[in-house]
Amino acid sequence: MADVRIQDFNENWKPDTNNDFLMTFNGGSESKTRLRDAFYGLVPDGMQTHNNIFRGQNLGALNATHIANIQNGTFHDMFIGDYFQINGSNYVIAGINTKHLHGDNMQLGNHLLLMPDRFSKSEDGTVLRSNGKDTHYMNDTDTTAGGFAGTKLYKTIMPSIQKKLEADFGNHLLNFREVVSTHVDDNGAPDQAEWRDAKLGIPNEVMIYGTTLNGNNKNGSWYNIGDDDTQLPLFRLDPDEITNHRDWAFWLRDIRSASEFARASSYGDAYWTGASDPWSGVRAFFLIG
Repeated sequence: MADVRIQDFNENWKPDTNNDFLMTFNGGSESKTRLRDAFYGLVPDGMQTHNNIFRGQNLGALNATHIANIQNGTFHDMFIGDYFQINGSNYVIAGINTKHLHGDNMQLGNHLLLMPDRFSKSEDGTVLRSNGKDTHYMNDTDTTAGGFAGTKLYKTIMPSIQKKLEADFGNHLLNFREVVSTHVDDNGAPDQAEWRDAKLGIPNEVMIYGTTLNGNNKNGSWYNIGDDDTQLPLFRLDPDEITNHRDWAFWLRDIRSASEFARASSYGDAYWTGASDPWSGVRAFFLIG
């Protein structure tokens, strides 16, 4: 394109943010910056601003600069939708400091909340996508007895995912505290829960949709929701994430009844299904810092 002075920009000018550049001059020197990079470079550092901008850029492998900018709270050059590529997996930034200062006996510091692109992987690299046949990830039978803590997903599948995350992130995978339901009453509503140590979690309805929908909260929302009571910026800024980009549905931890849990459907509707449903995959979240 022809050279355009900043003072000549107007509403009819249609820049190519990937291929047009901003030239700056300082005395006898000059520099060239891609318009896309110039825009994001103007955004002030910090969780408040970076939680409200979607970029979707490949950050490559996690490195010391990333960790430093997480720990110092600037989150410089990291935005919602950006992703790390580690050992064949893409991990997407779903929230920035979304659990900051949370916890019953600890206060979490600066962190990124990550989720896998589409589905989590087990320790051996198996993608936890449903096949509609034998992928009974939540439970082998239609029961919610023992709450979420009593499920196959919590007791067997999540520990395997954790080993994969520990291999990928090492000591940058953070410990945090999570509210986990432990009992369901005669009406199929959770009525007991407790804070537990965690290195990963399964999202609830609020984290995906921004509100409670199908979970049975007759005894109070704390048992299903805990401290994860805010919609993740990824799902607020990119609605395609709610459908998992039309890939298979994924489980949510909200108990619906004595036999059912909530799930996020690939059709875009908020739904629930029997705990042994083979059509729902696993998309766990975790924190790094």
